Amino acid sequence: MDGLFSLLYVAALLAALPVAALILFTIYGTFRYCPVISRIFEERPLFQPLTLVPEDRGEEVAFPAADGLELKGSYFKARTSSRVGVLVFCHEFLSDRWSFAPYLDGLRDRGFDIFSFDFRNHGESAVDPSYAPMQYASNHEVDDLNGALAYLRTRPDRDRAGFGLFGVSRGGGAALLAASKADDVWGVMTDGAFPTHGTMIAYMIRWAEIYVTRAWILKLLPRIVYTTLGGVAQRRSQRRLNCVFPSVERAVARLSPRPWLQIHGKRDVYIGTDIAETLYAFAREPKDQWLVDDAKHNRCRETEPELYARRLAEFVDRHAPRRPLVAQPVLAGAESRFGDFNGVAVGRPPKPELIANVASTLGG
Repeated sequence: MDGLFSLLYVAALLAALPVAALILFTIYGTFRYCPVISRIFEERPLFQPLTLVPEDRGEEVAFPAADGLELKGSYFKARTSSRVGVLVFCHEFLSDRWSFAPYLDGLRDRGFDIFSFDFRNHGESAVDPSYAPMQYASNHEVDDLNGALAYLRTRPDRDRAGFGLFGVSRGGGAALLAASKADDVWGVMTDGAFPTHGTMIAYMIRWAEIYVTRAWILKLLPRIVYTTLGGVAQRRSQRRLNCVFPSVERAVARLSPRPWLQIHGKRDVYIGTDIAETLYAFAREPKDQWLVDDAKHNRCRETEPELYARRLAEFVDRHAPRRPLVAQPVLAGAESRFGDFNGVAVGRPPKPELIANVASTLGG
């Protein structure tokens, strides 16, 4: 019996060694790598935001964000005899509210009012001096969007059927976060949306080959180590940046029964399709995914303009509370007025605005 107990003791000790080693490595990694992860996470990409000189400024309004900061927006009426619904546009990082036009202006010909606004520290909205915006959706962007929805609910012409949300990149993340807790949002469309934590983990796995020189260690590391280190690094960054990055994954999981259309470029080197598909997997039905061949980050509409307009029209046809009114062919609105906007006068600048980020080292 003594021999059996000794054998079991040795077996238990041997089984515990990998667990102990994993715990020790996680503790070591927290002190060794989390400062590096946080620093990289807090850098910004070489980015070409969409800019557009407005011909129609709509009905210009001012309203408070959920935390009281004054924001600016524009309300554009449908070009049909009666209204089908209201769509809210959430612009990408470093852009502004006028960038709604190539995406959504055509839907005004199908009976939709469009509300577009500038997030804080963007466009004509007020600057929050305590917050330096990042490319990740934070609680501040969610406060801004919640303020926009609160404003729309108080308008004399408010739509009691609620709102559809459309967001590009960071604006898409904010749209998903706000929609998951807003009962009067009937659907969400996103282009290039991504999760904060999931994106960090994906990059950590890529970076590990650079910072961890022993390949055999990487093969043995379970995903929970990356998740733990990423969580510590994210909390560190939140304290430094004076914000919170809510979980877009949890928001997506709570989105149903609101439908979601996810649009993403297959050649997106900032947010790979692996990140997009992982996020999409969190969502329950109804949901639809369109991965666009040859499209880079935030370039899906430019790559497939006709099909893009058609996919948006099909989504609102299927999910809007009231049946859209087709006054013109699907493409008549945005395409005729804004073209492919690949030039200098309208569209993205010929050179990206220089704001450093590790993502830019991946090229493309």
